[in-house]
Amino acid sequence: MPRPHPGSTHVYSRPAWRCRTCGAPWPCQPAKLRLLGEYKKDRLALSMYLGTLLDVAVSEVPADSGENLLERFVSWARPPRRPRY
Repeated sequence: MPRPHPGSTHVYSRPAWRCRTCGAPWPCQPAKLRLLGEYKKDRLALSMYLGTLLDVAVSEVPADSGENLLERFVSWARPPRRPRY
């Protein structure tokens, strides 16, 4: 199980999967920006990291919470599509 980066702000708190700094559902917007910066040259590695966290969160976040965990954890990290010409 990956652990939050030491010294980082806006890291997750389990089992609620909320940000320790701002209390928003994790990854919050500042966490997303930090992660995009850290993984800017390897978006696949970012998706794998987030997928691993998603796997853990699925077992911890109640199913009746109504949250779309795939969207929350992984979908936002997809690279933008290039236009087709």
